[in-house]
Amino acid sequence: MKRILSALACLFAMGVAHASDIEVGKYIYEYKAGTYTVQMLRYGPESDNKFLIKVSGIDNDQDGKIYLHTKKCDTTKCEAYKYVTTEVHKPGGTQWFTIYNPGTWYRGDILQPYLVEPAKNNDDKLYMMEKVQTNLDPSFFLANYKRQQSKSK
Repeated sequence: MKRILSALACLFAMGVAHASDIEVGKYIYEYKAGTYTVQMLRYGPESDNKFLIKVSGIDNDQDGKIYLHTKKCDTTKCEAYKYVTTEVHKPGGTQWFTIYNPGTWYRGDILQPYLVEPAKNNDDKLYMMEKVQTNLDPSFFLANYKRQQSKSK
């Protein structure tokens, strides 16, 4: 039994060490949006505009899973943007965006949970509340993403 536990600990440590080869942000930030919780971690250099995003509270298979997103600017000053992932697709096959900001001054980021139909009415949109810095370990978050990716292949 001790050998099995030791082997599992070594495998986990190797996974965390391998995952830490990628530059990530120093902090995981968390937002609330309605009944959903969103966690974000920068993935790679800041200039790449890539983030790992986890949305919890979704009533489908994507609940609590971490997906790689790229921030795509819709305007030259990037006042309007979307966080797009290629890891989840809409039923028609197009890319999914999880968070977007239409660029209006009085509104903030809006959450669009995976495979949930977008709200038609502005009052029903899920506006993300204040960003909160967590005490969660970025290397553990990254290791969970890598482990999730290896299971899906």
